[in-house]
Amino acid sequence: MVTIKDIAKKANVAISTVSYVLNGTKNVKPETKERIMNAIKELNYHPSMAARSLKSRKTLTIGIVVPDISNAFFTEIIRGIEDLFNEHAYSVILCNTDEDQAKELRYLNTLFEKDIDGLIFLGTGKNRDVFNNRKDFPVVVVDRKVVDKKAGESFSSVMIDNVHGGFEATNFLLSQNRSEVMLVIGDLSIQNSRDRLEGYKKALALHGVAYDESLVYECKVSHEAGYVFMDKLLEKPFAYRSIFAANDLLALGIMKALFQKGYRIPEDIAIVGYDNIPTSYLVVPALTTINQPKYQMGKKAGELLLKKINAESHLVEHIVLKPELVIREST
Repeated sequence: MVTIKDIAKKANVAISTVSYVLNGTKNVKPETKERIMNAIKELNYHPSMAARSLKSRKTLTIGIVVPDISNAFFTEIIRGIEDLFNEHAYSVILCNTDEDQAKELRYLNTLFEKDIDGLIFLGTGKNRDVFNNRKDFPVVVVDRKVVDKKAGESFSSVMIDNVHGGFEATNFLLSQNRSEVMLVIGDLSIQNSRDRLEGYKKALALHGVAYDESLVYECKVSHEAGYVFMDKLLEKPFAYRSIFAANDLLALGIMKALFQKGYRIPEDIAIVGYDNIPTSYLVVPALTTINQPKYQMGKKAGELLLKKINAESHLVEHIVLKPELVIREST
């Protein structure tokens, strides 16, 4: 049976260094860590999870709660999280809620019952109460904030500057002499949607265009929902020349409906999406969009959570990453 002593001998390091890598308890030089991981692979080492859990009082398992696993935006974030925790020999329990608040609550309670070491939360944020008695539990929120009502302070988070993203998308369309920009956006009870709306308003103000609430449409976030929404809207005369769809899935559904009605993109209508999912550059015309560094978001969230699990930080930290405009053929 292969032991960590064998791994240490193979990698020419101390046993304690192997332990640090396996448990993620201390930083180890990248080249040393690579030697250890290669030795683990070559010797086909499988640590005893039961023994490690008893020693460290950890289950070496984290939970991830995600609203829609079919959305490529979340898939890439999850990859970043998994890759980070895989380096530290952690297992991941993934829960897909389908944006159902009751299902989300059930999953959260189940994860806590399983004594996971920490949680990365990408959910609706509508089940705040379940966190209220767990302010000391390692939680990192991604893509939104969850506030602990009792503590009056939010959990650590990794966010995108969605105000900046909304501004960039709208500003670009206005700069193309397309004065009326229709906004199609997700659930405005969610902070990132409200932030994108704020960015939209800021761009309008910069260009001296009055905000018109009738140009803002709230829509469920999916390809199908975008298509149904636009198909219905096109039953009446449609005079807008530009659309900011604050999600790529929405944008792709809208494009399909426009094509079927004979509209040309971008000649008749310019469209900007948001997220830069892989499909956005495969469609014809390729979609101009706002890129979110999704994989990096996942890695950053994983790093924050690991620090909390290992009691290296008790601070509430908020990491905000900048999105970027990617100009393609739909504008």
